[in-house]
Amino acid sequence: MPFTATRTVPPALRRRPPATPGLILPLLLAGLAFDCAAAAPPGGDAGARAAAVSAAPAASAAPFDLADEARIGAGRKRFNKTCAGYCHGHEGVGGRAPDFKGRSDLAPQLLFDTISHGREGADVMPPWGEAFSAEQIWELVAYLLHLGQQR
Repeated sequence: MPFTATRTVPPALRRRPPATPGLILPLLLAGLAFDCAAAAPPGGDAGARAAAVSAAPAASAAPFDLADEARIGAGRKRFNKTCAGYCHGHEGVGGRAPDFKGRSDLAPQLLFDTISHGREGADVMPPWGEAFSAEQIWELVAYLLHLGQQR
């Protein structure tokens, strides 16, 4: 018996228009960009991204000591849960993004801003500013700085 889509594809899916080659690559890239976490942060089109940036936490200084072991531990837990799997690798090494271990060039405010607002271009990163509070982002910064001191 020949294969027919009507026998194997549910009716709701049969009504969808076929994917065009120009649509497949952006969908794949979007899937890869948001596969970094168990829960994807808010995002979307440029207007939604601009709104997310303006609504993201703004902090010019950490509200606690970035060397505090409890805060580093909280950041480690959050990092392993949302950042490590696909993008940054466990313990900040071996993912698709740059390693964090042994890096002395990590500036706390730059880390905070990048996590909050994300990054576009070749080093794409989704914004996490609406998913995490400023305090939670600073805990991630504390953990990344801790990794930077590791060899």
